[in-house]
Amino acid sequence: MKYQLGLAAVGTLMLAACATNGLRAQSDHDPAQDFSRYRTYAWIADEPLVTPRGQPVEVSPLNRQRIVSAVESELTGKGFRKTNEPASADFVVSYTVGARDRLDVASYPTVYGGPWRWGYPYFGPEVDVRMYTEGTLSIDIFDGHSHQPVWHGWGSKRLTERDIKRAAELIPPAVRQILGAFPPGSARVTAAK
Repeated sequence: MKYQLGLAAVGTLMLAACATNGLRAQSDHDPAQDFSRYRTYAWIADEPLVTPRGQPVEVSPLNRQRIVSAVESELTGKGFRKTNEPASADFVVSYTVGARDRLDVASYPTVYGGPWRWGYPYFGPEVDVRMYTEGTLSIDIFDGHSHQPVWHGWGSKRLTERDIKRAAELIPPAVRQILGAFPPGSARVTAAK
């Protein structure tokens, strides 16, 4: 039986995936890119949440703003300066949230000895199937001049009902963990004047 969440709950769940407790954050980047020249950034669009075509994701406006604020706070803390003009920014930023149902299947032997059998007990397979929702928050950075993707960071986590209620406090540390690897090779940049 497939467990389905309502779209509003999925949006909250996806964002709640940001909890650093259990969050697995990773990143990838273009090794040919010179990140040391980056000083300014802008959002890729007025609405930087990227959604698949024809599949609108319902993420509450509050959680969208929480993600935007957390990303801006982290980038400012690293010495980058925000501009409202994507055309003049050194890099532009977007983000994506997602959730999918996953199955965790485990098989292990169970001791089974019936009264009709003498000797060693029978070890038969026991299968344990658990369904859960995994949420992901991804942050993408594109070069402002070439418009090419140069950095991708993401974090994923098994979601709980508790995460839904705590999204506001879980988003900032998750964004911090995901952006911890940006820019590659350096934790901080010199603040632009």
